[in-house]
Amino acid sequence: MRTMRAAVPAVLCLLAAVPACGGRKGAAGMVRSSALGTFPQDSVALLVLEVRKIRALHGDTPWLKDVAALADRQDGPFGDIIRRLGTDVLQQVDRLSLAIAPRPDRLVAYAVMAEGAFDGAKVRDALGGSDLLTLVETEQMDFSVALMPDGSLALGPKSVLDTMRANGSSRGHGLDANPAILAPLEKVRPEAQFWGALDCRSLQRLFKEASASPNFGRLPLDSAPVQSLMSIAFRGMVADSVDLELFGHADAETHAKTLADAARGLVALGRVGAGRDQAKEWADFLDGIHIDQSRADVNLRASIPAKTIESFVAQMMSTPRPAAEAHPPGAAPEPSAESGQTGRVPGKVPAPHAVPPSKAAPREPVASPRAPARPAHSSPPADNPGRPGPDPQGTQTPSAGAP
Repeated sequence: MRTMRAAVPAVLCLLAAVPACGGRKGAAGMVRSSALGTFPQDSVALLVLEVRKIRALHGDTPWLKDVAALADRQDGPFGDIIRRLGTDVLQQVDRLSLAIAPRPDRLVAYAVMAEGAFDGAKVRDALGGSDLLTLVETEQMDFSVALMPDGSLALGPKSVLDTMRANGSSRGHGLDANPAILAPLEKVRPEAQFWGALDCRSLQRLFKEASASPNFGRLPLDSAPVQSLMSIAFRGMVADSVDLELFGHADAETHAKTLADAARGLVALGRVGAGRDQAKEWADFLDGIHIDQSRADVNLRASIPAKTIESFVAQMMSTPRPAAEAHPPGAAPEPSAESGQTGRVPGKVPAPHAVPPSKAAPREPVASPRAPARPAHSSPPADNPGRPGPDPQGTQTPSAGAP
């Protein structure tokens, strides 16, 4: 009996420790157990937006509704996908994610994944009866959409989607086997509404290969502070404000201290450079930034006011759409530079008094504003009425084709 009494607390402690161990895995466990793990294994960045959590807690947030409305303004391949699947597909999305991965041609590839309660048969019909549909395929752009084995949707270059579909059929070969992304995600609590991680070393190398400039802005990528940053993980919660946490990891404690001091210096410069018209809003944002450093880790906490986010979203909403045509509808076509003929309406016979292009008067003398005026009583020579006179044709009537 005494042994049983001693065993009960031990079992309870063990059961309590199991969730704690799982909690220490953080968002890394979500990558391993969800479709997020099918992203390419060599992905250098991951951004995840928990749409269902945000919708459930803050569905009436004005700026969130504005962000959702941006989808209706999309043109091009993304707009085509929404039209094919129906606008109600946006309400079925539970999670949106984006991964950045290198390509063999030293460029940057991406993939977007939407997880939710989609109707697989309906999606397959929208894709033409197949699990993969390529919408655009040129030398400059490759855009496809695929139905993943677990029922989620993936968008991006066809080669990336093929890799993800293979990873979905055989787990453990994708992002779920990338320690450079999984390790920093262990610091991220899974209740975050948006979260992600960056493999800074691989990003630096990728940026150098894909860019002609060795600098990132004014900060050289070869500088010691930049090179010392190995990874960044982040998490955020959406409420009246957006609370953001960044977890940076450097390769040495001294470098982490340098990074923390540099971040504090940027905040101080931001206070000095704030204008009077934005002092209150800017100061509130800077007051919400806290930076601390422990060993090789640098942590940053920030609180972004709702007014700041609303202002940013309003700017995106006010961005005009690109013009669909270079000329307004109904405008007359321009004359052809090669033939010299003006555009004609099909079926319309030209006026009988129109001057043929070969006999048209030269434009240069007429276009000159300083050409001497012809006397009112002058006329072409009587012995040759068919040949134009030596003076500019400024006295021709509009029916003769002169400007």
